[in-house]
Amino acid sequence: MAPTQSEATTTTNPLYTAPFTGLPTANKIVRPAAVVKIDNHPRALPQWGINQADVVYEEIVEARLTRFAAIFHSNDADLVGPVRSARTGDFALLSNLNRPIFVTSGANAYTARALRRVDAVSIIDGSTIAKGVFERSSAKRAPHNLITDTARIYAAGAGEGRTPPEYFRFRGEGDTLQRATAVSGVDIDFGQIEASYRWDTALGGWARTQNGREHTDFDGVRIAPENVIVQFVRYRQSPANTATPEPVLTGTGEAWIFSDGQVVQGTWERLSELDVTVFRSDNALIVALTPGRTWIALARAGSAEMVP
Repeated sequence: MAPTQSEATTTTNPLYTAPFTGLPTANKIVRPAAVVKIDNHPRALPQWGINQADVVYEEIVEARLTRFAAIFHSNDADLVGPVRSARTGDFALLSNLNRPIFVTSGANAYTARALRRVDAVSIIDGSTIAKGVFERSSAKRAPHNLITDTARIYAAGAGEGRTPPEYFRFRGEGDTLQRATAVSGVDIDFGQIEASYRWDTALGGWARTQNGREHTDFDGVRIAPENVIVQFVRYRQSPANTATPEPVLTGTGEAWIFSDGQVVQGTWERLSELDVTVFRSDNALIVALTPGRTWIALARAGSAEMVP
């Protein structure tokens, strides 16, 4: 099997690195990022393709459940889903990615109108451009069974979108994580979803547990990203639906950055929606992550606890 784009290396120092993972690539990746809304309802488990995403955001939605916004760029996935609908809070996740492809199962009328003003390529189930992009899996019941794949996503958005910016700063081989302390993990209480991450040396990442059960993808592979960031944000009411919370992703706030079995307690900063979020340590220096995948929990203040 040919290596994925993130696995491809050269015999000398790589000329290119993936903008979301910092991993070496044989060639510069110029395609746009693809952001897919993925279901996290109990009946949606286990999800397809989520381990192939470079970055995954977890945000609170209605009924104190969570939903994922998964950014695919350096890797492809044969199946992705279950795909679910857009929220107004997604727009801030799209606006600093330089016209990404945005994949959802739909949106209410207000959100659909607002999405037309966002600088993104929208691929929505039921629209003309989405014909043939989605299908229903017999493995689950609707609405938790809408699936696609990255090949169909990029084919539907062919010729559109632009190359994303560098998203994080990463450490080089042998570099230490500055201003860090050793930690076992973190517990996050989103409401109906309780997510826990524990450092797993064998996996080389933070093994995720959800509501007391090991969180694996549809292929049975444990979710264990190399980096986990708890970004503490304020939620406000979405203008599209009074029952929908919307994260505020500009400004500043507290952040816990977990990497290589350690945590840096620092801050996040994003001056405008066009800016990439910067994560800093307590001495104001940008935190350099371990090359690899990053999961970001958009958590309310006071909803997370570190585990020594």
